[in-house]
Parts: sequence; C-alpha cells; structure tokens
Amino acid sequence: MLQTPFTAHDTGLVAATLIRGKRIRSLDNYLHVLRPGVELYFGLSRLDRHTSALLKAGFTARLLPGETVLPPPVFGPLSLYNSEGKQVPIKDQPKETAYRLIEWRLTEWHGPYREERSDIREVPYERYPRKSLLPPGVELMIAVTTSNQKSILAGPFTYSTEDSPRLLHTINLMLEIFGECEVFVDSSASIISSPIRRLNWRLLPPGVRPWNNLQGEMQSIINLAPAGNRPVIENRFRTINGFRPSVVAIGQAGFAGYVVFGFEEKQIFLLESIRVNNATYVFGRQWEQLSRLSKTEILENTLQQDRIIHRSGWHQHIARLLN
Repeated sequence: MLQTPFTAHDTGLVAATLIRGKRIRSLDNYLHVLRPGVELYFGLSRLDRHTSALLKAGFTARLLPGETVLPPPVFGPLSLYNSEGKQVPIKDQPKETAYRLIEWRLTEWHGPYREERSDIREVPYERYPRKSLLPPGVELMIAVTTSNQKSILAGPFTYSTEDSPRLLHTINLMLEIFGECEVFVDSSASIISSPIRRLNWRLLPPGVRPWNNLQGEMQSIINLAPAGNRPVIENRFRTINGFRPSVVAIGQAGFAGYVVFGFEEKQIFLLESIRVNNATYVFGRQWEQLSRLSKTEILENTLQQDRIIHRSGWHQHIARLLN
C-alpha cells in the first residue's frame, strides 16, 4: 500500500494524499491530518492511465465534463454492493418460508398432436430472515479544474466520525476500480461547474412497440440473469409491455438489468429488473424527474407510490393498475 502526501497538485486541486493498493481497512493512516468538518472529494487526476477502466465504468470515450455514472457491479464485491446493496441473513432468528418463482412446463397430448403449456409458479423454501441494505450508490463524475485538467471525482463528503464508513467505502471502491485514489481537500473552488449528464439510462425511440419488436432489446438484459430465471423475467417484461407503454428506458452502468416502462397518459412509470423474488416499483413522476434520481433514492420507500411483490397475484395487480 503506497501513501504519498501532497501539498498541491498541478491540476489546481489541493490533494491531501494518494493511496494505491487493493483495499484499506481504516482511515486513520491516511486522513488523520485533516480537521473534522473539512470538505473532501475522492478521485483521480491522471485519467490517461485508466482508459479501459473508465469505459468499463460507463463513461464515454470523450470523457465530457459533467458525465456522471454509477459504476456497474463488475469490478468486484464493492462495486456490487455499491450498485445493488446487500441481503444479509439474520441467523439468530427462526427460519421463515420464502417463495421462488419458476417456469412450470407441461406437455399435453391430444391424440397425435402435442401441445406445450407453461405457467409461472411459486416454490416455497425455508431460509433465515433477510435484512436489506440499500446500495451506497456512490457516483463518479468527470470534472474539469481551473487549470483545464480533467479529473474523476466522487463527493463532496464531510470528514467526520459519523461519515467514516461512507468515506472508507468510497476510497475502497476507487481502489477496486482503478487501483489508486487521490484525496482532494476543499477542491470545489478549483472545479469548473458543468451540467450533470447522467449516463445511467438509454431511452429507446418514443412510441408503442410490440413485444416481437422490443424483444431483441430486452434479450440482452434478460441474458444477464442466471439461465433458470430468464423465463420468469421475460414473462414480466412481456406482460408489462402488453399494456403498450409509451416510454421504455434501459439501465446502463450500475443500472444494468433495470428497465423503466412509462405510461405517460396514466402518469405511471414502472421500474422492473432482472432480480427475481423482488418487486416492481411504481412511480407517478415524469421520466425526466425519475432519470435524475440516484439508485438509492429510487429504491427507498419514500418516493415510490407502490411496490408490487413478485409473488402469485402479480399479474392481476399489474392488470388492475394499468387498466
């Protein structure tokens, strides 16, 4: 682990330290010289050394100022937790009955003719209760300094004991993705303000699209899931699309696997994902407002109008909502 102290950097940002390695376990050896309450950013100023990682994180090749992404869960356990959160089993409590959705297939013979039928069914199983931890949702942004140097920044954060877990998580996230992390102090005065351009969603051309037209776009998303879950996921996507949404947006970077179906006349927007045994999120705000939210804001219970659990009865609930 390399730690290099700085007094100033040629980017115009005041950098407190440079950390290199795979992971740190404590802030004590790196930020102890800072006074509580100081404003921090974490990032990188030498982007030319990390071109492939930046593209993998979801940035465009042009690295335009203001580009902002939630890194995808492909770099390791920290990027997975940062974008997806965690389900932690509570092993000091009795087990509970949970349900897994599967595709059930049946072959019927009518004389010489064979008919294939399928349905979505629940399979009960026992497990420990789960505690859901929301994703930290730390985003990375392309910023330009007053010396015309492009940098990657996450923040701002406030240096405090209470915020130490989030600071530690962000440093380790940077190390997991890039192998190094710079800690910038009071850098906002050296950053040229740019409009934020979140790259987390790709909006498909407007208009109603039948499933056979949309299926090609959806298949690459469905294929991100384990093979046994794909028929259940496709069934949900196909069912919602059957109600003729006017807006379809596909998640990218840390939102990969998520799809928004918008019904503008009804002021209903559904967030669906490839995660099984979860829920469909119902929002009443316009797509432009929804697309500006962070993933944590979207998944918190305070902004959604409803959560339709992926259980038996889901199809009927969707039909009541959209009819």
